[in-house]
Amino acid sequence: MSVSLYRKYRPQNFSSVVGQSPAVSVLTSSLTNKRVGHAYLFSGSRGCGKTSIARIFAKALNCTNPQGYEPCGQCPNCQAITAGESLDVIEIDGASNNGVENIRGLRENVTLSPFNAKYKVYIIDEVHMLSQGAFNALLKTLEEPPEYVVFILATTEPQKVPVTIRSRCQHIPFHSISPEDIYKRLEFVCKSEGVEAESSALYELARQADGALRDALSLLEQVIASGSVTLSNVEAVMGAGSRPAFERWLRTLRTNRQEAYTSLKAMFDGGASGVRVFEEMFSLVRNVWLASKWRGITETLGLSAAEKRFITEEVSYWKPGTLHGLLNQILYAMSQAKRGTRPDILLGMFMLGVENDPVEAQVITPEPSQPVEPSQPVQTQQDTHEPPKPAEPPKTVVNDEKLKHELLTIAHDNNFLIYCALFDARTCVENGTLILDFEHAYCLSRMKVAKLNPTKLYKLFPQYNTIVLRHDGTGDYVCPHPQPIVTESELPTHDEFVKACTDKLEAMQQTEQPAPSDNTDTQPQPPKPVALFREASVFDKIRYELGTLGASPEIVLITRNENDETSQDDELQQEGDNDE
Repeated sequence: MSVSLYRKYRPQNFSSVVGQSPAVSVLTSSLTNKRVGHAYLFSGSRGCGKTSIARIFAKALNCTNPQGYEPCGQCPNCQAITAGESLDVIEIDGASNNGVENIRGLRENVTLSPFNAKYKVYIIDEVHMLSQGAFNALLKTLEEPPEYVVFILATTEPQKVPVTIRSRCQHIPFHSISPEDIYKRLEFVCKSEGVEAESSALYELARQADGALRDALSLLEQVIASGSVTLSNVEAVMGAGSRPAFERWLRTLRTNRQEAYTSLKAMFDGGASGVRVFEEMFSLVRNVWLASKWRGITETLGLSAAEKRFITEEVSYWKPGTLHGLLNQILYAMSQAKRGTRPDILLGMFMLGVENDPVEAQVITPEPSQPVEPSQPVQTQQDTHEPPKPAEPPKTVVNDEKLKHELLTIAHDNNFLIYCALFDARTCVENGTLILDFEHAYCLSRMKVAKLNPTKLYKLFPQYNTIVLRHDGTGDYVCPHPQPIVTESELPTHDEFVKACTDKLEAMQQTEQPAPSDNTDTQPQPPKPVALFREASVFDKIRYELGTLGASPEIVLITRNENDETSQDDELQQEGDNDE
């Protein structure tokens, strides 16, 4: 059985590492200056070389014949570590050994001295998969390990590693590998394997790897197994949707929409996922949009010579505003694809948005419109909306310090809430109207929300017919005047009250009497009982007076008849028995 390319061409020294110069520089400097830490945290995306560099670092620590900071690769320790047979370099999979028992076993073995090497190196891959109990068990050992132990923790999600663990490690971030570096490595592998490869095919593999060299080598191995390394074979392996296919689609989008739809449908029929299709589409359109704004930016986008040539030719046909609208359409379609929308519906929805072409109105520099004749009015989208009303100009309020002092003095002795709010207000009087202009909206809202504040304002300052609240000279709020309170002299007397009720009852009885009939046999109807009116008491006057107060607190009045005294005494007696 042959060895996979990503295992066969795994880097064995620091000089062969691709695209991780910052991380390599930190580790080689620590080796050169002999300042090796006891714990390291390697974080980065998949396939960027975390585990490979951890093995190289372990070899450099235990090499018996180092070449500077590079391991020799020939001594027994280097060969054992390369073959994965060293007893002093222990690799642990954090995803499957994430329990407390596994970490307890590690703590027991840490105290043992190395067998053949100088350092015992523990490489814990996917360390973020450890349980909380496992992290707690590892914490003390990670903080103060023996001087011959080095921990290397590798993870793709460093934010999931507890801060207590990260603070005890030297955190070295790894970056995604650029397409140019991946392309050079693929080219080297093809020459080493004696395989002819097209440059466009290698560029496409480097782009599809998404910054992971291991993924690029796996894709290359698939293409080699399917035949020659050509762009057509790469498209067949990837399930359609290569960069040249999207370039042809973008060209036909501005010339022939039907052909653009057909080519896009062929990508979906070829097995490409909707998310991947729109990601590649967005990347291409984004590059064209960037080139339409800044001409020299194509040199920094990591493109091949053919891709740069295409963008230079295509950018002259597109306006920045049109490309901006197309990017919005692609983003919306991408979000729908992530939700699992069917490919045919997704394609139809996207082409419908493109066919409506709503992006023309987003051009940054529109052409000046010609004047329209009055006999031929043209209705635009803006005409369908009413023009915004101009903002109300603030009204000037000249603060009357003497008036404000008088108001504060009155409010201080009667209502502390109004007293505090008046400190924030500018006061003046216009035509008998008291105006309170508050500087902060909070004070105004408190005065408006509280139901009793308007009544209290008029009660405190009865000399004003109207009280108006404002905020920075805008938004007049007229406090509603409370209902006038009926005095005792205005209440009706007992005779007037009884006479009014009697007159009303007689009027109702007269309207309800049936009309006279010619039929003499009909029996006369008995008269309706007349209501008996009791003498008006003090309770009637209180109820009538409370009914005129308007927005006042609710008051519940409970009345008892004289016959209820016995029952009340019984209740009190029963309560006394219960207490005893």
